Amino acid sequence: MICKPNEHVILLGGGIAGLATGLELARKGRRVTIIEKGSVVGGLARTYVKGDFRFDVGGHRFHSPKPEIIGWVQDLMGADLLRVPRISHIYLQGKFVDYPVRFPNALSIFSPSQAAHVLSSYAAAAMRHRLNGHTPDVSFEDWVVKRFGRAMYDVFFGPYTEKVWGIPCKELSADWAAQRISLPNLSETVKRALVPGSEPPATIISHFWYPIAGFGMIPDRMASEIQRLGGRVITGAGVTGMVLLPDGRWQVSIEGKTGSDVLDGDRVISSIPLNLLLRALPAASGAHDIERDFQLTYRDMVLLFLALKLPGGRTQVSEDSWTYFPQPELLCGRTHEPRNWSDAMAPEGYTSLSAEVFTSRGETAWDTPDEQLVARAVREFESIGFLPANSLHDAWVLRVPFAYPVYYIGYADKVRTVKDFLASRFTNLHLVGRTGSFRYMNSDGVIEDALALTTYLTGERDEYIDVSRTYKVD
Repeated sequence: MICKPNEHVILLGGGIAGLATGLELARKGRRVTIIEKGSVVGGLARTYVKGDFRFDVGGHRFHSPKPEIIGWVQDLMGADLLRVPRISHIYLQGKFVDYPVRFPNALSIFSPSQAAHVLSSYAAAAMRHRLNGHTPDVSFEDWVVKRFGRAMYDVFFGPYTEKVWGIPCKELSADWAAQRISLPNLSETVKRALVPGSEPPATIISHFWYPIAGFGMIPDRMASEIQRLGGRVITGAGVTGMVLLPDGRWQVSIEGKTGSDVLDGDRVISSIPLNLLLRALPAASGAHDIERDFQLTYRDMVLLFLALKLPGGRTQVSEDSWTYFPQPELLCGRTHEPRNWSDAMAPEGYTSLSAEVFTSRGETAWDTPDEQLVARAVREFESIGFLPANSLHDAWVLRVPFAYPVYYIGYADKVRTVKDFLASRFTNLHLVGRTGSFRYMNSDGVIEDALALTTYLTGERDEYIDVSRTYKVD
């Protein structure tokens, strides 16, 4: 047993990772304190409320191939979970086609000769990969072109990926493709292209779970349960420094809306960005040098929350869970319509859109005034026929830093160096979750990671299984 029953554990970050870890530790009798910089818990999983409209900070579905992870959330949320159909489309060649991209639907956007070129390019690439696929892939572009062909890369994979990350696909690690893209069987792909109605791959989920009043219900419920079990949840407070005392205990300095404070703890678990953690550690430990030499990059995001009153009594923009817009000339890259997930997300007679702008601090979109961003997005949605004219009722804008870890080529070596440094100097400091581990995971992977860490710390499992290393987004 690593984490003794009488220990006080301080958790940095009150998102899904920190809260799930803290809740499991509290259930196992440990004293826990959650430190969250935001005014409410949830981090990237919180729900933003404006009047009668509710918006998630990004559209978060909950699904897992592992029944025990689904069961954990169902036990927490009870009857407040809805089962929602997954319906997604992508805007290509002036048409909305199924997403994930599937044959034959995707071919319908091309002329017969173009469709034949795309399919033959894919088939040739898939066959070459099957026969000689042992050459290591370095970049995202390498991985995709080798398996799907240049035509599919040029039409879909390349434009959307470069829009999301803001860098050429030649600079993005192949790990991102391997983690995100399911490789279909060639014969099954051709069959689906030739036989309409063929079943989609099993990896494409048809439904997901969603809390009735927004995804933020999950972190809110975790925080309430932690407090019921005697733990503390401190919001509106950021970590300003950490000191490891000679007896192995931690002193964590925080600064918040009520002033500064110093917390004493036996163990620290971090789900905050790795560079922020390194800056908070003592300079004498070498942490600041590591942060400077091995900077890890996070992608930011701007969210446009659009409250809509549609003409003609319409109640939906579309039936989609998500809609994707890969074109670089369009401001937004993805939207979701909250009311399609739960009627409680918008008042009767209205609907809404959450539109994501992929950007980072210092880029034009990040610094553009709110009203200009909203006006441009609405104008573009109207111009392509996605949004009826004069539908906008109200709008709000939220800027979200540290939204996604960026997998630049060479990132894995940097992450390994940082983690090895932390493990060698601070045996009672642990990392968890997407942001803390610098590994892209959906909420199910984050919860699984939290449960794996707590079972290891409390002695229920002899070894720590780093879920983030093998997690694959479905």
